[in-house]
Formats: sequence, C-alpha cells, structure tokens
Amino acid sequence: MKLTNMHGISLPLAVWLLHDDYDYNPDPYYISATSLLKSVRQIVLSKRVTSSDLELDISTFLASRFGNAVHDSIQKAWVNSGRDGMRKLGYPESVAGKIVINPDAKWLELNPDFGAIPVWIEQRASKKIQINNVTYEIGGKFDIVMEGRLFDTKTTSVYSYILGNKDEEYGLQGGIYRWLNPDLITSDHVYILFIFTDWQKMMAKRDPKYPQTKALEHPVAMPAISTTEMFIRAKLTQIEKYKDAPDAEIPHCTDKELWRSETTYKYYSDPQKTMRATKNFTDKAEADAYMASKKGKGVVLTVPGEVRACDYCPAFSVCKQKDLYYVT
Repeated sequence: MKLTNMHGISLPLAVWLLHDDYDYNPDPYYISATSLLKSVRQIVLSKRVTSSDLELDISTFLASRFGNAVHDSIQKAWVNSGRDGMRKLGYPESVAGKIVINPDAKWLELNPDFGAIPVWIEQRASKKIQINNVTYEIGGKFDIVMEGRLFDTKTTSVYSYILGNKDEEYGLQGGIYRWLNPDLITSDHVYILFIFTDWQKMMAKRDPKYPQTKALEHPVAMPAISTTEMFIRAKLTQIEKYKDAPDAEIPHCTDKELWRSETTYKYYSDPQKTMRATKNFTDKAEADAYMASKKGKGVVLTVPGEVRACDYCPAFSVCKQKDLYYVT
C-alpha cells in the first residue's frame, strides 16, 4: 500500500493515524458483522484489490481513528473506574459494588453468592454457517452489554442523526451481534450512543428538534434473530454467487449504498443566469408547476444526486461502476 500525506499532517498525529491494533482475521471465509452490511459489490471486489493497487492519504484515517479512540477511552473508563463512576452518579453500593467487567464463566460459578452484575465490554464472538457446501465464519465484537441491553457507540454528524437514514443499518448490525450472542443480548433494541462531531450549542438553543447535548442515547429496534439469520444466509448466498464473477455481472450498488444525495430540480427565473437558483425542489412535478405559475418563464435544470460512498470504498481502484460517476 502506498501512503501519502497530501495535507501535511504533523508527525505526532501522523503516527497516531497509522497505528492500528484491530484484531483482523485473515481467513478469506471470515466476514465481520460490519462487512455484511456493505454491498455485495464492495465485499466481492474488495477481495480482488492487492496492496499494490492501494494508494491512501493518511487523512482518510481520521474518522476511524477518532472513533476508535472514543471506544478505547470508554472501555478504559469502565475497566479502571466503572464502580467509582457509578458511585459518583449516586448508584447505591448494592449496585455499584456488584459490577464485574467481563467475568468468565468459571468465576461466576465459583462466586454464586456475590450477586454479580456483569458488564460485558468489547467481546468477540463468531459462528460458522454453511452456504452451498462452503463454510463461512461470521464474527463481530460488540461495544457494551449490560443486563441484556446492547450499547453501540457512534461518532457521527448531527445531520446523520436527524435524517435517521441509518437506523435500519444500526438495527441490523445490532441484530447480528444478538445472533452471535443470544445468551448475553436479550433486549429487542440496540441503544445507539451518539457522540456528535459537529454539535453546535447555538443550534441547540434555536431548534428544539436539534440534539440538546453532544451525546445522546437513541434506541433502535433490532430484527428478530430468525430474520437476522435469513439476512445473513441471503447475503452469503449472493457473495458466493458473485465471488468469481466478472465486474459486469456483479449487481451495482444501490443509491442508498452509494450514499447518493437527493436529485434536485433548480428553477432559474432567467435562463441566462444559472449561477444561483431562484428556488430548489426535490420533486420535478413541483418544479414544473412552479415554473408554470410564472407563465412558463425561466427554466428548470436537473442536478443529479451526488455519489459519496465511492471515495471511501476499498474496491475503488477495481470497480467499474464508479467510472459512471468519476472521471479517472
């Protein structure tokens, strides 16, 4: 892999960005819970990318490293001072004193009278599943599980939360963790712990619908365990079908998978001046009706939604679909 530093990020931060202690599984038939949520095209084609094909600027690691840092900090806080933190929050000793981080089965068996309240943090689990005589292994590491409730931390923009267009993905990701850990995760919801990277205090004062704090818990319903397994089997069947197929035969990523923004229809009162639209619409019929109300004067121009996911896709260098949107 060729790494660049086009923005001149300082050495102390550059070294941090390049530090990666994630426990990757090199088995080609291992697929993580988060990878299963990606498109079939991305999953299949990313396996065809060699290290010599990759050229990445270290600035692209900023979001993931920031997210990892938050996860690591939360884990460290619970491991080192979880009980003390709960005491400071007013929890009685009968609760705070019973917190045990990641107890093993033997400890729980030997201490039945302790009344432990387990807090499970960053626990990895996996299951094997067979598709067309091929055995795949599905694995994943959840963030936190307390008393059957799954918590998943997300560092993201306020806009992403307000749109709510990732709730289905969050629910499905939580569903896969529950499928992997049915004895630990018993709640029907995953509790998303949002930490907003662009929260603004003034916006919170002006708009009651805007998140009122920089951190927010957001419950999302998870699919039933049986429904989750159906999704996993269907996805693996598609992967197996197209794993050796030529690019032209692999299904294209959908608009949702491409993170395509909405197509807009811009009305300009003066067709000769199209630098700034007079009015924007997301529905062409509405745009045309508006122009008709102006006695047909002006023009409506269609601006296709912008594709953003390709910039972050590991299969970018070998994918032909991206050539429809990018001039290379």
